[in-house]
Parts: sequence; C-alpha cells; structure tokens
Amino acid sequence: MMKKWYITLPLLVAATAATGQERQSSSLYLLPAAKADVTVPFEIGAEGKRFSPTWGLDAAWISEQNIRKGIRHMGKENIGIGRSAFRFSKPLTNDSALNTSIISVLRQRANLFNLVSRDLPIVLTADQEAGADEYFVKNKVCNTANWAAMINSHVHWMQANTKHPIIGVSVYNEPDYWTVEEGATTSRSREVAKLLKEKYPRFEDIAIVGGNTLNDDKAWEWYSTGKQYYDWGNTHQLAGSFNNFASFFQKVSNEGKVAYADEMHNVGEAMIGLEYGMTVGVWWGFDSRARGEFCDISRNGQRLAYGEHRNNWTAASVYQHDDGRVKAFIGSSERQAVTTTYQFVSPDRELYFDGYGPVRDFTMEIPGGTGYQTGQSNAERVIDITWGDDVQPKPITDGIYKIVNKATGNTVSVSNSSIVQKKYTGAKAQQWHIFPLDPRNGGDYSFYDIASVANERTHINVRDFSTESNAELLAYQQDKSTSNEQWYLQYAGDGYYYIRNRESSLYMTSAGTSQSSTVNVTQMTKQSNTSFNKQLWRLLPVDIDYETEAPAQPTGLRAVSQPASVALSWTANTEEDLDGYMVLRAVDGSDEWNTIARCLSGTTFIDNTVRAGTLYIYKVKAIDLAQNLSEPSATATARSTGTTGMVARWQMEESLADATVNMMDGAANADVKYVEDCKEGKAALNLRGTSGQYVQLPYEVATADELTFAAWVNVRGGTAWQRIFDFGRDTEHYLFLTPNNGSIMRFAIKNGDAEQTVDCSDKLPLQKWKHVAVTIGNGRTVIYLDGEVAAESTTITISPADVRPVLNYLGRSQFAADPCLTGYLDDVRVYNYAIDQDEVRAAMNGTTVGIAEVKGDGAEGLNGHNGANELQGNHKSSVSYSLGGQRLGATPAKGVYIERKGNTVRKVVR
Repeated sequence: MMKKWYITLPLLVAATAATGQERQSSSLYLLPAAKADVTVPFEIGAEGKRFSPTWGLDAAWISEQNIRKGIRHMGKENIGIGRSAFRFSKPLTNDSALNTSIISVLRQRANLFNLVSRDLPIVLTADQEAGADEYFVKNKVCNTANWAAMINSHVHWMQANTKHPIIGVSVYNEPDYWTVEEGATTSRSREVAKLLKEKYPRFEDIAIVGGNTLNDDKAWEWYSTGKQYYDWGNTHQLAGSFNNFASFFQKVSNEGKVAYADEMHNVGEAMIGLEYGMTVGVWWGFDSRARGEFCDISRNGQRLAYGEHRNNWTAASVYQHDDGRVKAFIGSSERQAVTTTYQFVSPDRELYFDGYGPVRDFTMEIPGGTGYQTGQSNAERVIDITWGDDVQPKPITDGIYKIVNKATGNTVSVSNSSIVQKKYTGAKAQQWHIFPLDPRNGGDYSFYDIASVANERTHINVRDFSTESNAELLAYQQDKSTSNEQWYLQYAGDGYYYIRNRESSLYMTSAGTSQSSTVNVTQMTKQSNTSFNKQLWRLLPVDIDYETEAPAQPTGLRAVSQPASVALSWTANTEEDLDGYMVLRAVDGSDEWNTIARCLSGTTFIDNTVRAGTLYIYKVKAIDLAQNLSEPSATATARSTGTTGMVARWQMEESLADATVNMMDGAANADVKYVEDCKEGKAALNLRGTSGQYVQLPYEVATADELTFAAWVNVRGGTAWQRIFDFGRDTEHYLFLTPNNGSIMRFAIKNGDAEQTVDCSDKLPLQKWKHVAVTIGNGRTVIYLDGEVAAESTTITISPADVRPVLNYLGRSQFAADPCLTGYLDDVRVYNYAIDQDEVRAAMNGTTVGIAEVKGDGAEGLNGHNGANELQGNHKSSVSYSLGGQRLGATPAKGVYIERKGNTVRKVVR
C-alpha cells in the first residue's frame, strides 16, 4: 500500500503578485537539496580525458549466469579479457600432467568464455575452493617448484586444448588473506615468478601478475618484493585505504607496468582505478547496468568530470559517449563506504538527470554503512543526462500507472500467472505501482520496481532469470523484488519508453500486434524493424485514456526583451485534454534545441537563464494528458536588453519572490521562517544556520562583468566562515562575502587560480541590523557598511563573468564544511553594474535604482508590449518531479514530487 505524507516546503515558485497571479519563470525548477559533500562540475561537449581500458569477466567463480549478464550489459565488443583459475587440490601426474578432475573444471571455465569468444584472452589465478594438496603445500609451506610446475601444466593444457590465449598468470590469489592455505609469503611469490620466467620458455610472452591482494594496503608490499619478475601489479577491490588504492595504481603505471584489478566489486573501483593508472579490470561476479554502461562509455567516450571522497571511500564521474550520450556514475567501496552526496553541476546549460529537470545542478546520495556486510549495500548507480527538443514529458514518480503498448494500444495485465496485454477495463490487474528501487536494495539501484495494484506482492518477472530473447514474462508473488523483477525505464521519445530488465538488459516486448485479442509479453533484444513499436510503452495515470492524436500547434508566440530575461507569451490551446506546454530554445546560429521549461499550464513564461548579448530563438509545443506532443509553434526571437540596473530584488515579505520583471525567484532547501524584526516592509527572512538552511538563487543572476550585491543583514550568532552570499560553481570558482572569517569581514573571489580578497578592519557585529553592499567594477571592488566605504581594492582582476557562477546561494558556502548563516536578511538586491556610493545609500533607504519592479497587478516593464496583461491570468503551474533516491533537505526522497495547489507548494512523499 502506498504511504503518503506531506512536508511543508518554502514557496519554491515564489509568492504570487497581489492579484494571486501564478508565476512561471525558469525559477520554477530550482529545488535546492541539502549540502552535498562533493561538487562535480562538467560541460557537455568539452574536451575530456580518454582512457583505453580492457574490461573482463570472471569465471574463477563458476557462474554461467554472471557471464551471460556481463555479455548482455557490457556488449561482447567491450569484453577484452577473462579470468579463469588453476587448481592445486590434486597432485600432478608424472610431475607434469593435470588430474582429470582438474581438467574437467578447467574445460568448464573455458567453455564459459566461449560464450564471449572462442579466442578471448585469459588470465589465470589461484582457486582456493578445493583446498591444497600436500604435494603443493605441506605444513603451511608452499613447495615453490611444484607450484610453478602446476601453473605451467595449466597453461600448457589451455594452449593445447583451447583457442584462448593465456596472457597472464597470478602466482597466488589474495595472498594477504589466504596465506595459511597457500603457504604464501612475498618471497615465495617472487620465487615462483622467477621459476616461471627462467625455467619455462612458454612464459616468455606471458605476463606474471604480482600481488592481487584483497587489502590494497598490502598491495605494494606484495608487488614490490618481486617486481623484477612481475609484469603486472594487481590488487582487488577498494578494501583498505583509498590513498593506497589510488597510489598503488599510480606507482605501478609509473614503472611502465600494467596496473590491474582482477576482482572489482563496484563501479566506483573501476572509475577510481582509471583515474590513477589502472588499465585492466575484471568484474567479480556481475551486477548489471551501471557496470555495463561504464565499460562501454569509458572505452568509447571521454571523461568530462571526476570527483571523490577519500574519507568516505566513494567516487563519481561524468562521461560522454562518442555517439553523444552522457552518463553520470556514482559508486563506493563494498566494505567501507560512508553515506556521501554528490552534486553534479552544468554551468552553461539546462539538463535532465534521470528525467528530472531542466536544472543545472543535481544532487544524488549514495548510501554507506558501518562495516563489511554491516549496512553496506555495495551501492552503485548510473544517471542518464539528457537534453534536446524531445525530453521526458514528466519524471516517472512513485505512483500508479497503466503500461500501454504502442503496437497494440493495449495495457499490460496480470492473467493468472502470466503477463499479457488486454484492452484497458480499469481492473486493478491492469494497474501498476511503479517506484524507484531502494538505494539499499543491494548493488545497482538504477531501476524501478513494478508491482501489481491488485496484489503488491505480484511483480513482473522474467522466467528463470533468463537472459535470452523471447523469454516469457510472469506474474510472480514475493515480498521483495529480485533482479529479474526490476526495470530500467529508458525514454525513447514521443512520450514512449523502453522497459529493460536488470538481470538481462533486454527489452519488454509485445509478442504480437493484435488490438482485439490477448497478447503475451516477452523480453527481446532491441528491434529496429517493423517490431520497433512492440517495444515502446507509455506510462499513463490510470484515469487517462490512451490515444495518439496530438494537440494543435500553438500559435501567437511572442518574445519580449527584458533587462535580464526574455518574456514569452502565446495563445492558449483549446483542447479539453491539454496537459500543458513545453518551451524550447536555441541560440541564434545553432540548430540545437533544448527544452527549457515543461509542465507549464499557463501561456506565459519568463526565461531568466539568458546571458547578455546572446540572441535566442524560441518555440512552444503543447502536450496532452496522454503525452502526445504537438508540432512546435512558429519561432520568436529575442535577447535580454542588458540594461544596467537592478536585476533582482528579494523583499522577503514572507516569500522569496523577485520584485523585478526578471522573476528571479529564490528557493529554499527547507521550510524557512520570517520575522517581523525587519528593515523594509513587514518581514525579513530568518535563516537558522544550525538547521542547514539556505536560499538558492537563479543560475544567471550573477554572470555580469560588473556586479553589486546589497542587503540588510542581522547576524544572530554562529561560527566563523558563514556566508551572506556565495556565488560560484565549485570550491575553485566563487565570489563570496563572509561576515566573520574568525577576525574580520571578507570578500573573496577565485577563478581557479589564486584567491583575491578585500578585508574589512572588523567582523560584522552580532544582533544588529547593518546594511552591507559589495560593488565590483570600474577597476575597483568596494565593501560598503551602512553606506560608508568599509574596505576597497583596485587589485581585484577577476570579474563575476569570469567565474561563471551558477550555484548562487544566500546563507550557504560552496565549501561543504563551512557553516550556514544564522541571521536575518532583508531587501536583498543584485545589480548588473557597480553602483556608486549615492546609489548604495539610496538602496539602503529603500529606493529603487534602475530596473522597473513587478507591481501588484502583474508584470510591468515589457517594453510597451502590454506586459501586465500578457502575464496576467490565474494559471495553475502543475510542476511535479520524481527524484528517486536523491535527498531533498534532510529527508530521504523515495518517490518525492512537488505539488502546487494555489499558492501552496508541498513536497509529497509516497
């Protein structure tokens, strides 16, 4: 049964004007999360870092299913190596021949790799499963001569009986852990390697692999002792110090040797390894999507960004495939990971993260635990980063849906123990509870669970965990879904999705095209012929009829230039089933369109993500309740006027609304309070720093060459390094004002190189209202306090435009460790030029300087285009988002969306 409760959020879309008019601007999509531990900035299309890794699968653990899963998710073309094993449980016959039982297991492993390729290169390692015969280990002492002979015999048999080339052998396996069973020491490992190199000619062209320790803290010790004989250095998973894991690969690769990890357990280990020199990696077992997609994109693309948290044993990265696809990955240590949040930041364009957007920042949490197999879920995830003129109409939330096939128009249904399609009748057996997989489910959580509304224990199941095409889908009952009952929802365009299985990576497919009869549902490989429509599905609320007639093309689009924004308006469509509008934008001279707004129910929109001097082209699409998209409207063109003046003003009258026509409304990460102790109007914003509260401002509010920030500030307490404002994009690019760095008030600006500062003689006093302004421009940076110059500098050479700030905060720092502001803010203003002292004093006295403000009857100042009338209308903005496993504020968001009713904004958790 669904659980539903409400948590009050700040008015994210800001307060309405006095008439109750709803506000539709780019600020709709600001949704601040709790502070992230690590920020990962990236730019689509930037020149990134290329790697040439070799990825492999493991058959030392004999599992045909793992091999088949790896093939499906990685693709055969991305599998370049296999790991098999030698056994030492039976003595050699005549000191050279293998026992028949040993041969049987060796052949079994070779046959598994034949599923990939009959000539797949193989590395051999030790197999402890059957134990050691005393011929090899006696009284816990390894007979190195017999051990070397045994390895040679395995290689000889493989060369004589298979086409798999043996390219390497590991002397032992996890010798730091299995030393008793194998009688291993670093010196004996070196001796075996020496014997193989000097006594057996076949090893002239076969790499000897050193170490392969379980604990990476021991890796260098086991490698360095015999490195004159080792061609590859090896360690297993991130199980030990993060520093040692990274430095081991660095040191091995710096010596010109192959850095190798032959038992990776998590995508985090793969991306960390690549960063520090690892070039060959083998998966121990195989999970699914995150690992497979990482193997593909790391071989056939470039890394745009990377971030790590060494103390938490976690990492994240962003890669762009050569075919244009962009993916973010997040992973952790199976044994030691601590819960960590990563904030992905796109400074220059709006994007969609797993369907959530349009945004330029997205925060995702990866869970940790308290020890090996104690709360550790080996969590990993891949996030689709998309954009364009056809994006998901809405994110998939935790909710009740019907699943409709494009080829048949029928709905996925439970029929006894089968999954079929039938004409929709409203029966609960045709309704599905779709919800994101719990991040602590175990392993990859890039999936959704699909449970029947008729019986929530019933899941859509692939028979026998099959990885084969045409496998039947079943209705199977159990309390918790398994991997063959978990699904990836991949947007395919035009409102349709592919539904892909976690176990097999295959596509849910209609077994026929009949609209009048019951049709079975199977899984298949991706189709590109006439069967294509059989793999396309719409996920619709159960009260919405499925139909394919698109809405009419919107008309009357107008684009009006404003000082720091563009105002759009269009004629309303008349369809009764209209769901809203999508706004698309391109830069003049480019044919690349991006959806910058969706879920708009009104016919006006303020684009405040524009940059001065850039000409933009706009068009609008209509979308109906069945997710059919119209043809785009005729285009309209505009640029911001760039008029110097006030680009935003937040009066804090119990809302975060911007009083200017730019509608740069702010958003808070938690329920904010207002106090009557104020300097302007009737209220001031009360930020409670101990609760981690802050306000996020629109992305382009501070990108001018010159800038002024002015506000009334009352610091109520707290520790050093709080922020009045902090505009930036990471800890290397920012401009901020702190009321107290431990001794003084400081303004600082940094653009990747050295930080430049302006210091006052004292810190801001506590529990007193003070007017603070910072002006940057005309070769001078000034801090004003109560209208007087408190500090100035003519040596600041960095402009706000150089920084390209996109994470713009009131009360929060770019640095995770810095405290949030404890204090009141009132009449906060941003100007796109450096105002002079008289203007600072005018602002201090409440006077409006420059750009016209929004009046009580609507938005004025649309340059003579009857802007107030164009922006009026009591339009409800039906914005809803699903954030899956990410965090909002301090609350885990499993199935979270934003619901607006009138002037109320609620975060609904289901």
